[in-house]
Amino acid sequence: MLNMVRHGVVLGFACTLFACGAGGAPDEQTQEEDIAEYDNLQKSLEDKRAVFVDTPAQDFFAAGNTLYWVEVGGGNPLLRGFDDSKKIRTDYTFKVYLTGPGTPNPVDTINYEASAAVVASMNELDGANVYEAGSPEKLLGTLPLPAPPFGQRWWAYSVTGNELFVVVIDGNSNKHVLQKWTPGQGTPTTILALDDLIAPNVMGEFHDFAVDGTTLIFDEGFRIWMADLGDAKAKWVKNDQQVGSANFYAGGAVYSQGKTFFRYDMASDSREDITDKIKAGYSMNKTFAQIHHPDGNGGWCKFKNKVVYHGSYGIFAYDMATEKVTPLLLDARDNSVVYRDCAAVDTGTLFVKGLLSKSGAIGADGPTYSLAAANLL
Repeated sequence: MLNMVRHGVVLGFACTLFACGAGGAPDEQTQEEDIAEYDNLQKSLEDKRAVFVDTPAQDFFAAGNTLYWVEVGGGNPLLRGFDDSKKIRTDYTFKVYLTGPGTPNPVDTINYEASAAVVASMNELDGANVYEAGSPEKLLGTLPLPAPPFGQRWWAYSVTGNELFVVVIDGNSNKHVLQKWTPGQGTPTTILALDDLIAPNVMGEFHDFAVDGTTLIFDEGFRIWMADLGDAKAKWVKNDQQVGSANFYAGGAVYSQGKTFFRYDMASDSREDITDKIKAGYSMNKTFAQIHHPDGNGGWCKFKNKVVYHGSYGIFAYDMATEKVTPLLLDARDNSVVYRDCAAVDTGTLFVKGLLSKSGAIGADGPTYSLAAANLL
């Protein structure tokens, strides 16, 4: 299906080319000049990238100056980390997956959460293990937990700094309670109940959450809520559809619904559709007028005021302050390289997955590239 969509885009370009030929204004570029401009820019941007890892990689996560990822080729999943400020790579030796009678395939149960200080994984039944970041297998502590509800493999969890947060169901109140635990501490501390944060709304099906500093975000019934850990009530971010992914920070969030991007502000309790601003933020030429339009394929990330996303034909950065879009990497027109997921660390270095192919169809895998910080800063 994805390849068919991809070829549809190529055919669409071809139709545009033939439609905008000799009848245009005298100063318009020809079809051939438009294509040459695209190819020249694609090549010049490609020259700025470097191969970061050439092995199959997935589950990218940026925390501070560190990029984490999982390598899955030829064996059990392996967690890796790279501190971009120090240029130091760590090959972790502990498991980041859960295996048991009902889950024999480790790839199906990959799970980890990380900060610049610690890495946590529900890699054992009924508990969470927390390890020191930058050390291959230095266990800092284990938090025993009751078995999760039937059909749930592990409790939702998150880390910030050196602290582990977990959401469990209280046996007495039946509420979803957020607990905080520091390795070395005896029992976790209950911080709040998500049910109370959204009352009088009734808690729907709880899906996931994350904590960054003192900011909490969680998904309840596909409604996204935000709060400070000291708040009595959470605020709904106004999403009216299921969110693809969200990047949150103190005071707000950016999130996607399909091909549409929104920015939510907690102070005014309002959201803004920024998609039209993204579309208006860049223009190459008439033939390739829409290559920067968000297409909803692949993951996106946020770096400071910039939203880095996959457009119709490459990776672009939208600056929310200047409302300008900058192309970072363009897909090859013959699909020999197509870019997908991206992650940016605090140094400004961007990491992007490339899918390689020689057949004309989109490739299944490929290397991970790095793009120097100067391209985002």
